[in-house]
Amino acid sequence: MKAIVDQANGDTAVLRNQVIGTQTVDLKRDPNRLKESNIGNLVADAMRAKYAGVDAAVTNSGGLRQDILITPPSAGEAAGQITWGEVFAVLPFGNRTVIETLTGAQLKAGLENGYKPPCGDVAGGTGRTPQISGIKVTVHCNGTVPVVDSIVRVSDGHVLTATDTIRIVTNDFMYTGGDGYTAFQGGTNVLQPGDALLDVTIEYIAAHSPVAPTVEGRTVGP
Repeated sequence: MKAIVDQANGDTAVLRNQVIGTQTVDLKRDPNRLKESNIGNLVADAMRAKYAGVDAAVTNSGGLRQDILITPPSAGEAAGQITWGEVFAVLPFGNRTVIETLTGAQLKAGLENGYKPPCGDVAGGTGRTPQISGIKVTVHCNGTVPVVDSIVRVSDGHVLTATDTIRIVTNDFMYTGGDGYTAFQGGTNVLQPGDALLDVTIEYIAAHSPVAPTVEGRTVGP
């Protein structure tokens, strides 16, 4: 078994250790997967930036599996350099992008599912907590039930009504109802470009280095 692992490590070392960008802050998840995180913002921003005409991006905290720290280096790279392998450790599942149009009501229902863990309903795990880009969401807890008070489209400051529509990009796991996001199954004008979240994020880091995402209050509450 050790020989097999050693050979796999050797065969993939050139790709894994390739430097694809730089960072000036630690890229970190919320350790409890209940809050907005700077690495979640980075991945969601990368998804939204990839596609013209997309208003917002929504991905799940459970899909983010590792932090990327400035030090220590993971593969002998300089402090602050980001390797392909480090991004792969964040996004190892092979999830791919899906673009769809949702009504305000559908997006609200999806997000209220996503904010269940921060409100104390952790049945099914905490990985459903949304990481978002292009929208600002205000939410409060009615006991353990999340209530989304408003969804603001950042591009124009418009507060979505139930019948408004919004073009989003998400991942294929959530689009098919994963983590309880069954509301996303009802979208229209669906496109499945099939780009891996890993590749989308690597492309974004390469184009925007040095990256320094912040936790900026995209979710207000709960």
